[in-house]
Amino acid sequence: MSQNQEETLCKSCGRYIGAWERCPFCRHINPKRFWVRLLKYLSPVVSVVGLFVLYYVGLYYGNPEVKLETLTKRSNFAQVKINAKVSAPIKYYSSSSTKGEDAGGSMEFEIDDGTALMSVRCYDDAVRELVDSKKIPAFGDDVTVRASYQYKGKGGMLILGSEMGLEIRRKTPEKATPIKAFAAENAKFEKGDRVMVSGKVEEVRDARYELTIAINDLSGNKITAIIPLGILQAYKLIKEDTSEWQQGRPKAGDFVTIKGGIDRRGKKGSEYYVMLVPAVDEITKTDETRVKNDNI
Repeated sequence: MSQNQEETLCKSCGRYIGAWERCPFCRHINPKRFWVRLLKYLSPVVSVVGLFVLYYVGLYYGNPEVKLETLTKRSNFAQVKINAKVSAPIKYYSSSSTKGEDAGGSMEFEIDDGTALMSVRCYDDAVRELVDSKKIPAFGDDVTVRASYQYKGKGGMLILGSEMGLEIRRKTPEKATPIKAFAAENAKFEKGDRVMVSGKVEEVRDARYELTIAINDLSGNKITAIIPLGILQAYKLIKEDTSEWQQGRPKAGDFVTIKGGIDRRGKKGSEYYVMLVPAVDEITKTDETRVKNDNI
């Protein structure tokens, strides 16, 4: 029994009541000291606020920034932060529940921080959050990833648990690049460089994993813009085949301005430049005058 019997014994019947303010025996009110009551009623509030503070600290300050090459078997299940560039088109796989509702599915993309390449994967709720917010990473984007590292088999991967764990910084070119610059012998575009070009659509072709748009500068110089299958799926424009995309689809004869990331295709010694388009809204219709001006 506490030595402070003035607060632990009922003033009416004299029985032990401990922390109770109303005696359970005679129902007499026994008020506690002000500081005791303040501590009693303030404790739950402080506890709840503390949980939110810990969540915030863990989310924004608890993830150390590391390089991909430093992640090993000993890093398994570590929460890390990576600044990198998306180095390949995304892969998106939708799924539905037994009731036919959207179950999120899965999404995968590759990042490169200059020290190594690594796959980033997310599933279900995280995918649904990314799709609903139209926060879809694309080739050439600069990203910050806060994720869990998992080592399996002979390599590791990053598991993105929430839309909040991904930040995308997509550069917007201010000036158009003439299409003839990509065919020049001294052309030195880096993989992932963001460019903007204007031209006339020659052909739009559906392929198994991408849609290609061939454009020219009205002088015989050409470049191919590519929309990966995963991009069209993630933006809910198609389900399985690129030919399903019709509304807003460019067609032969259109004058367009396209923004995208530079990639190289073809075998060594006969490589050529292509553009990977991050979203369909990066393709806008224009006119012949702008096409000529942008290709001077």
